Amino acid sequence: MDEAEFLKRLDRIRDIPTLPSIVLELNRLLQDPETPVARVSQIIERDQATALKILKLVNSAFYGVRSKVADIRSAVIMLGFNAVRNAIVSVSVIETLSRRIRLEGFDATDFWKHSLAVAVTSKALSARTRINSPDNCFVGGLLHDVGKVILAQYFPEVFAAVWQALREEGRPFHEAERGKSPAGHAAIGAHLAARWQLPQGLVEAIRFHHDYRPDLANAEFCLVIHVANLLVNSYDRNPDCVIDLAALHPDARKFIMGTLQRAGDFYAALAEEIESAYSFFLPSSTSG
Repeated sequence: MDEAEFLKRLDRIRDIPTLPSIVLELNRLLQDPETPVARVSQIIERDQATALKILKLVNSAFYGVRSKVADIRSAVIMLGFNAVRNAIVSVSVIETLSRRIRLEGFDATDFWKHSLAVAVTSKALSARTRINSPDNCFVGGLLHDVGKVILAQYFPEVFAAVWQALREEGRPFHEAERGKSPAGHAAIGAHLAARWQLPQGLVEAIRFHHDYRPDLANAEFCLVIHVANLLVNSYDRNPDCVIDLAALHPDARKFIMGTLQRAGDFYAALAEEIESAYSFFLPSSTSG
């Protein structure tokens, strides 16, 4: 079975996760910059559970808004259409995919902690470099590994084979899955994001978060997610965040050398914000 056949098989799975219809509706409205704030607010307010979560997120330490935001209209005005849509996507994806997967080696909390660390790092890199918008980069970081959840949930035998290779050979997941899975987690995640009708930049960032390509339409955005993932993985292996620059794509090497004098110090400074993300998005887990 090749990658295309594997992804077609994925399309035939009936209970594949979907995002709430509110996300699709907001995606459509956000394509028109003339859409009134009142219209966006009404759509969010129709879904009271989502509206409450958005207000809770906007008022959390994670966003750091100084005065309390009491209603959705104020949240939309303060954050903007795109940031609100991204906040809804973030909350919805974690809820949708957080069903416990009983599979040896896959811990949902560890998975989301890594994803949130990459999300916060992507956001910080965006703010520092002014590449794309920080909230877009947060969602890109959050979703970069989403294909792993799908692989574990719906193709447990394939996932188990990858995990065994990972443990026995000590290779990173994306290398261990070569030859074990017809489609890598990056291709699976990008396929899912496209099905969710998320923006093309997000689809590309998920698809190429390991194999950066400068010819992509959204190359700079993809580079932010790629470098953020490198930083988090490097820090997890060694708190000094030593990165083998020689092994990187020249664009990634130039980005790191030009943006981060000391990668370890940059990442360590994000610890508090990463903890805030854990405590908001993973309230049922231990965030330490």
